[in-house]
Amino acid sequence: MSPGCAETMKILAWISLAVLIGTYICIPVGDPDLWWHIVVGRWILSHKSVPGVDYWNMFSGTNPWRAYSWSHEIVFAWVDRMWGGVGLARLQLILAIALTASLQWIMGRLARDYGAGAIIGAYTTVACYAHFSLRPQTSVWILFAATILVSDVIVERGASKARLCALAGLGCLWANTHLTAILGVSGAFLWTLQRERGERDMRRALLSAGSFLMGTLLTPYWGGEWLTFFQKSGHTLQFSSINEFKPAHILQFSTAFVLLQVGLLATVYHARGKFPGPSRCILAAGMVLAGLTAVKFLPFAAISLGALVSLWWRETIASGDTTKSADNISRGLLMLHHAFNRLSFQTIGSMAFFLGCLAAVNISAQSKLSIDRGLVPKEAVDFIQIKQLQAPILNEFSVGGYLMYRYASPQGEPLLKVPIDGRTNVNSPEIWRLHDDAFSGRSNWSQYIEKVKPGAILWRQGSPFVSLLELSPDWCRVFVAGEDPDDYTVFISKDEFTRRKGEFTARDCAG
Repeated sequence: MSPGCAETMKILAWISLAVLIGTYICIPVGDPDLWWHIVVGRWILSHKSVPGVDYWNMFSGTNPWRAYSWSHEIVFAWVDRMWGGVGLARLQLILAIALTASLQWIMGRLARDYGAGAIIGAYTTVACYAHFSLRPQTSVWILFAATILVSDVIVERGASKARLCALAGLGCLWANTHLTAILGVSGAFLWTLQRERGERDMRRALLSAGSFLMGTLLTPYWGGEWLTFFQKSGHTLQFSSINEFKPAHILQFSTAFVLLQVGLLATVYHARGKFPGPSRCILAAGMVLAGLTAVKFLPFAAISLGALVSLWWRETIASGDTTKSADNISRGLLMLHHAFNRLSFQTIGSMAFFLGCLAAVNISAQSKLSIDRGLVPKEAVDFIQIKQLQAPILNEFSVGGYLMYRYASPQGEPLLKVPIDGRTNVNSPEIWRLHDDAFSGRSNWSQYIEKVKPGAILWRQGSPFVSLLELSPDWCRVFVAGEDPDDYTVFISKDEFTRRKGEFTARDCAG
């Protein structure tokens, strides 16, 4: 069989692996931030401009606010308008496959071996599994890996105008997608900074970082996102009770994958007696430290470490220089690499067929998935709207975005404002403190209620706050979505329950 047919089978196997891993990390749509992104996207599509103030929060007082993810928000809103929840699920699946394929291709370019890149990229994607969802931040992972790749080409071939423009383009895409462009600036600078060449390399690093930075100014707010970023710089500590801002621990899925990457790199580079450039180690170490501090940064740690693994592969395995393979791991992988390259056309074709079958099974299963009802309080909000419960509705942090979605017009205009939502730079510190006290069941838990003066309360029933409401003579539980602690429940005031006697049942209503 001709070498061309064998290469075709390798490409098919590569694609099948990308689809397989993409479908593996894809779960039902349930990200709490997706819903307010859709509302903002509706507003942008209707008004043909981006908002400069907030319209959806009770206590924001139309304070200045920038829709820094507008580019994705209009896509989310359009897909939701055209195909609803099914369309959002399909869009999430496409994003998952695009993430896998991008990381495989980028790691393959870095390693100069697309077979190795497929494995490294797949591993890196799986390391991001616990954090993957339909949200703008997921696209930024691809941009971060692409920034490292372009920076690596600049180191190898020089800082040409085309490559610097490519970095500027990545910066522009990043700034119009998410607020974390500082990670891209840091990646461009540290990856291109090589101390052994002296001042010329510092100039190259500054040019690379400067080009990326200039691209971030090309937004509807003309770089105003940087002001928002600095305003939010302390939110990781201020909102540490939010899941994505919590510190990592060893039992978490992504933490284990990142630590395995660190262990592999430490072993092989120690055996070689030569480590990557200090600046690249600083980049990876900084991302790991950020990920251990707040779990939302663990994917960036996995990607930067994956890039270093690819770099090691390029310098040892792909080069075929056995003198550089001083450790048993490198020698074993080099033998495996040679063995794979000698595989027959039939064997590679069988691998491609097997991976393709697994991917097809996953796609079939994904076609039955849509919205995760365990994370989205659809039934509870349906009940509130059918019963026409009085506003405002007191909610917990993770529910605010969905309430915005259900109480917004097709043009994104608010029909009801929420007391708190997923936009941490909108919620006032006072409201967040009162919400946190209520959520944790502290002694002043009722102050959140006194501040909002709600007509109804929507909350997860496993919270201490719900137990306190059950004991209160002022509130009656009139709806429960299920028996699980994560299911949602609805309370109304005792006065409202009495006034609308016969409309509700509340077996545990005090008094």
